[in-house]
Amino acid sequence: MFWVDSVVAELKRRKLTLEWVDDAKTPSGKIHVGSLRGVVVHDLVYKTLKSSGVKAKYTYIFDNHDPMDALPAYLSKEKYEKYLGLPLYKVPSPEKGFKNYAEYYAFDFKNVFNKIGCNPEILWTADLYTSGKMNPLIKECLDKAPEIRKIYEELYKKKISDDWYPFQPYCQNCGKVSTTKVYRWDGEKVYYNCMIDAVQWTKGCGFKGEVSPFSDKKGIIGKLPWKLEWAAKWKVIGVTVEGAGEDHMSKGGSHDLASFICERVINYPVPYALPYAFFLIGGRKMSSSKGRGSSASEMLEILPPELLRFLMVKTKISQQINFDPAGDTIPMLFDEYQKSADAYFNKTNDDLARIFELSQINEVDGIKKVPNIRFSALAQLIQMPNKEEEIVKESLQEWAKYAKVWVERFAPESEKFSIQQSLPDTTKNLSDIQKKFLLKISKELGKDWKPEDLQMNLFEWAKELKIPSKDAFSAIYTPLLNKSFGPKAGWIILSLDKEFVRKRFLDASNS
Repeated sequence: MFWVDSVVAELKRRKLTLEWVDDAKTPSGKIHVGSLRGVVVHDLVYKTLKSSGVKAKYTYIFDNHDPMDALPAYLSKEKYEKYLGLPLYKVPSPEKGFKNYAEYYAFDFKNVFNKIGCNPEILWTADLYTSGKMNPLIKECLDKAPEIRKIYEELYKKKISDDWYPFQPYCQNCGKVSTTKVYRWDGEKVYYNCMIDAVQWTKGCGFKGEVSPFSDKKGIIGKLPWKLEWAAKWKVIGVTVEGAGEDHMSKGGSHDLASFICERVINYPVPYALPYAFFLIGGRKMSSSKGRGSSASEMLEILPPELLRFLMVKTKISQQINFDPAGDTIPMLFDEYQKSADAYFNKTNDDLARIFELSQINEVDGIKKVPNIRFSALAQLIQMPNKEEEIVKESLQEWAKYAKVWVERFAPESEKFSIQQSLPDTTKNLSDIQKKFLLKISKELGKDWKPEDLQMNLFEWAKELKIPSKDAFSAIYTPLLNKSFGPKAGWIILSLDKEFVRKRFLDASNS
């Protein structure tokens, strides 16, 4: 049984009136493709719940009130360094047309996960605060600060100061939230310092203030620390299912602390947990705020939406995805997708068929069969001259677009070729028998050949001349491509003007 079906079978036994699936992300910069895995994992659970007859809802929260705590390498230090420590929704957008920094990067990510078939309802954490819904939880956490300190001490094995309180106000002087520390709560107001050296990456202003911690439509006063906030959001929204990456779900990690807050502070059942492994690019974990790794939007430049979703679906959630676009990774992914499509349409493998079904962007009933041509063959085809008509005739335009990207950016040199404009000097190294073979081909090109027939005859002519196949085909590729190897010779010969090929082979045989 596919993993999501097992999860849903377990959830159905709870018989809740509503299963509320949720995921979240802080839009601190270009959101890397690793975060897309969580979106797809939760989307699979949500859709499978619905198809199983369970009432379900799926939301995605952008934590737009979190502080800007790092400066991505692709942004101007001169322009943005002054905003470090401020909430993201108060930082200007890098481009016009967006309310703020958080919205710009959130919408960029939303555009990607919408394209791969995930359409959760979007929520903004700032709105949860300004709506007043977080206020009861803020009061409860402040009132029970001693218990929260105790939880921290138990989990992290270190003493927490008696004057630490679980709330960070926005400094009334400089507006920063990263640098404030509450040292007193009297039941109505918090008293805080904006500490100059609270963090290494920005300076506080030294202001001392007091303020009610409760936000309203006029604005946000401050926020809970995010691990506590995670639990508070579960209760405020009504979340019943939410997972996270393996770092947050490890023993003693963020999820453990949020779970303790639910059980011992705010009295809310811990949502069903969905731990999933990392998505790595070339063996490296990525960071949105530090500008490392491949962003989700960049992935749609190299993979069609259904293949990007398929990459997420086919891998067990407990298994890391290590995607390196170089080499044969992408051709192999297309091959796997074709196998799963074959399993679905021909009912040959239940697991592969289920993966294909769950990888679709639209309803499966409307899905047509995928192209039969292997991606590696298509990559050769798009490099051959005069093949545009064939690509259109076979409805290969969509995949051909990605084959071209792969060839240009990621394919090894052995998979690249181009027709040489003049006779390469390397033809001088051809043996007499190889030159004789080229003369034979040039004499036969007057016939009306089909590629497969010409290919078969190339082997026959090599046998007649007693030339090894490797040497025979090297003789073909050398004058055309300046390589000793290449795509199927019959196809590439017939993709070119016959007179051009005939002259090139005659010139090579006389070199």
